[in-house]
Amino acid sequence: MKSLSSSRRRFLESSLAAGGLFALDSASAQDADPGTRQATGVKVGEVSDTTAVVWMRLTAEAGRRAQGYAPKFESLPKDVRPDQVRYACPGMEGRVRLRYATRENLSDAVATAWQDVAAKTDFTHQFALNSLRPNSTYFYSAESAGRGGAPVHKPLVGQFQTAPAADQYADVSFTAISCTGFRDLDHSDGYHIFPTMARLNPRFYVHTGDNVYYDSDDLQANSVATARLHWQRMHGQPRQIAFHLRTPGYWLKDDHDTLANDCWPGQAVKRMLPLTFNDGLAVYREQVPMSRLPYRTFRWGRGLQIWLMEGRDFRSPNTMADGPKKSIWGAEQKDWLFKSLLASSADYKILISPTPIVGPDRAKGKNDNHSNDAFHTEGNEIRAFFRKHLPERFLVINGDRHWQYHSVHPETGLHEFCTGAGSDAHAGGSPGYNKKFHRFHRVLGGFLSVSFRREKDRNTLRVKHHDVMGKEVYVHAWRG
Repeated sequence: MKSLSSSRRRFLESSLAAGGLFALDSASAQDADPGTRQATGVKVGEVSDTTAVVWMRLTAEAGRRAQGYAPKFESLPKDVRPDQVRYACPGMEGRVRLRYATRENLSDAVATAWQDVAAKTDFTHQFALNSLRPNSTYFYSAESAGRGGAPVHKPLVGQFQTAPAADQYADVSFTAISCTGFRDLDHSDGYHIFPTMARLNPRFYVHTGDNVYYDSDDLQANSVATARLHWQRMHGQPRQIAFHLRTPGYWLKDDHDTLANDCWPGQAVKRMLPLTFNDGLAVYREQVPMSRLPYRTFRWGRGLQIWLMEGRDFRSPNTMADGPKKSIWGAEQKDWLFKSLLASSADYKILISPTPIVGPDRAKGKNDNHSNDAFHTEGNEIRAFFRKHLPERFLVINGDRHWQYHSVHPETGLHEFCTGAGSDAHAGGSPGYNKKFHRFHRVLGGFLSVSFRREKDRNTLRVKHHDVMGKEVYVHAWRG
């Protein structure tokens, strides 16, 4: 594993005192600094060579509530408020701003204007940063204050790196995860995979979807308030906060963090009413840093470009008869994807999908993704496009399935790598090893890492499967 640079480690250690940052490698992360009021941390996302989006949320307390009602696979009783649930992080009215700079001491910092936050947006605000320097490290201080600007709280401090310019080569590595249900946590302070990924020092990470489980976790969401509570519990964990303070991300959503299993637009789930599909879309956009469109692409130098797909907003009902009009991606997104892939000059192109395109999936009862018969027509269309126009140096990363695999589609040669579930307890459901498709198959939790390297005019892209503690369990490489 690649260790953190000494300068980066010094920054992280100094941050403990300056702003309540949590310990990097400890088995039990430290409590929040009592002077802070950001119990759900800070998230930097949508990073390009010159832009980024920084998400902040003001909370009533410094950390998550250690005591409270503990739901067991149920909706909240009518006499229990969301802020009375264990690990809730209730919000507070006040103000937030961001100071950021390329110098660690922030002596050249740019400061945003103070922004008021209130209950309408769950006390969140997203700062869109522009005119950043490519391939540069930025340090930031996320600052908050009460209503009217007083009192001023202790800030949280962190850092992120911008992408290299599109015409420049640079080594880049990132990680990808999926399926992080709260009831299947493997540590009381958060998932093992977060400090494990941090030790690899990725430039960014991707959560491919099912960030939370509204319909099937130990708290069933049936209102906007309880949907927000899911995000508070997940992102109020010390390990997640520490990771996000130094690693920017890109977030995708899938069915469970939209509404319910295998959902589509307009669908109503009786046991979750009055929470609706559209409510789920709004809460998701509120809880993570986002671009204007849910599908987007980001270039990381000459060597690498990623495409992030949206799999819920535009899909046809799963129950619709298959045919040329049935779609998961929708015509506009699909047209954008095909045109932007053809226009790209990146050496390696990676499509990141919340759901499988190759699979294979479980045969019985599955009708939700491009590897299923229910979307056979569109699945064939997109795989044929990839074979014709992107025969080399193109691959798919997907989430959703609770087992790790590397598959190669028998007819088109399309490579697909599934991240697997976030913990061993959350893994399962695989149809088993399929020698026609699989190059690798493992039914345990973990994550993916991807690294691009340029050495003496030769490029190498490596995709690795890791277990939850970081051990490499499979590697596949392209060289050219």
